[in-house]
Amino acid sequence: MTPGEVRVFLSKYLAEKLRAQGLNLPSDFSDDSDILLLGLLDSLDFLELMSALSKYCGREIDFDELHAEQMTIVGSLCKYVSERAIKA
Repeated sequence: MTPGEVRVFLSKYLAEKLRAQGLNLPSDFSDDSDILLLGLLDSLDFLELMSALSKYCGREIDFDELHAEQMTIVGSLCKYVSERAIKA
């Protein structure tokens, strides 16, 4: 699983969540985007995202090793999930 594949999943997941609220994923959504600072998810939604990412990978992902400041950054999060999925 590549970071790009995780990014596609993440983009679709966020777009679906936002659509349910009558919103769209920002056009400038990039690897440098901070999911929480952009207001795309609140903290509870973010926990649900962590669970969804684990399900997507087919295994439990331990996010404790990812620095908290990097956890909400799209590129860092996708790379981390990709690396953990490979170690399965």
